[in-house]
Amino acid sequence: MTAPDPAVLRLLRVAALVVLLEAAALVAMAVVEVASLASDRLVIGITTTIFFLVYALGLVLAARALARLRSWARAPLLLAQLIQLGLAWNFLGPSTNWVAVLLAVPALFVAAMLVLPATTVALYGAPQRDDAPTP
Repeated sequence: MTAPDPAVLRLLRVAALVVLLEAAALVAMAVVEVASLASDRLVIGITTTIFFLVYALGLVLAARALARLRSWARAPLLLAQLIQLGLAWNFLGPSTNWVAVLLAVPALFVAAMLVLPATTVALYGAPQRDDAPTP
């Protein structure tokens, strides 16, 4: 297998960095959730905090794998970006458009980087061509 294009490697590393920033935002949301725990919603607060932390850990592991050109990272990261785009869509509204943009821009960037043909080659290798004539 030939070495991937350095420009593609840089783009994938930037995409991995963006995913790490998304994970940091999830950790921040977990901290805010813990800080706002109340006795009347203790169970939902704890489970939400755990969900945010597990989701952030998954993003960190997948971002690390993407930076190391591990092909398995592509599907979970693409799914995470699609979920984030759905969340952005839900935030469209006069007072929350800024949240929608904050969610959509990085998700669109990472998703675009993950579906580039050059990314496919970098993660899975160039497709094999069978030049033998067919009878």
